[in-house]
Amino acid sequence: MKQAKDCVKACLLFVAAISLLACQKEFSTEVNGTQVITDSDAVFTLVPVGSSCSDASVSGDFQVGSQLTAASSLSVTVNVTRTGNWKYTTPATNGISFSGAGKFTAAGQQTIALLASGKPVTAGSTTIPLKIAGANCSATVTVTAAGSGGSQSGVYYYKATIGGVNYAQTVTDTNGYEPGTGLGGNDDVVFGAGINYMNPPLPKGSTEIGASLGVMHHYLSASDAAVKAFFKPGSYPYAPAAQPTPDGASIGWTDPDGNEWDTQAGTGDQTGSSFTIISVTDNYDLVGTYYLKVKIQFNCKLYNINTGAMKQVVNGEMVVLFGKI
Repeated sequence: MKQAKDCVKACLLFVAAISLLACQKEFSTEVNGTQVITDSDAVFTLVPVGSSCSDASVSGDFQVGSQLTAASSLSVTVNVTRTGNWKYTTPATNGISFSGAGKFTAAGQQTIALLASGKPVTAGSTTIPLKIAGANCSATVTVTAAGSGGSQSGVYYYKATIGGVNYAQTVTDTNGYEPGTGLGGNDDVVFGAGINYMNPPLPKGSTEIGASLGVMHHYLSASDAAVKAFFKPGSYPYAPAAQPTPDGASIGWTDPDGNEWDTQAGTGDQTGSSFTIISVTDNYDLVGTYYLKVKIQFNCKLYNINTGAMKQVVNGEMVVLFGKI
């Protein structure tokens, strides 16, 4: 994992601001909840839950008079009945709107992410209406007074109990962290992703984490769908100790004192450990680069890369970006 983690750092890209919008033609467009469809467009709707509508949630910083960035977003589950391109924009409410675009490659329930734009006008709770194909729901945005700071729950984060101590780090547009992504290899590749501090060195008392998954063969000719299939939800084995090109999953962590820990260091024994991909969501940046927002749950043993000392990790969870870069 040391090599893969170095790859994550070396290939670190500031993708938080560009990871969710696509630049594509012939999108399905929502106008007052009515889809205007071409042959290449997706057909989808919101997912009702009782009298409410799906699991819409908002993350980011919303302050009166502050220009919103792509680090603030809204995610919601939709049901896809036909695959293809999609695009959706909410009505502007209290100076705030959300929009997104992408491509569904599979039918069924999918999570879409919509980026925020505009400038909030009034502090307090703002209800953002959503209407897709006749289904309605809403999401609540808490707008704070100018200069007050503070963010809602982040889209990208990690949390885990490591050596009996609880750790967590969320990416916001003001805290110096980003969802880093990296790639090692040429046609046989290892994908890397992490919750990384943007401007090293990492401040004392702070932490960061990286994950990798490999090896994918024939990467240079792989389609977006093939890359997504490589990350299909399910359980994955950990890569063996000291393997130069990690074949399997790996996790690396930097503790508050700057010490590095890795699943492949020390003995690398991962008996009883688990690495499970829970969900995978398509994301495209403004120039069409393909990313995957991946939710991972994990339990493992981390080994100090210098001393071999071990820390047990339980209740681990992260949401990170892997990229076809």
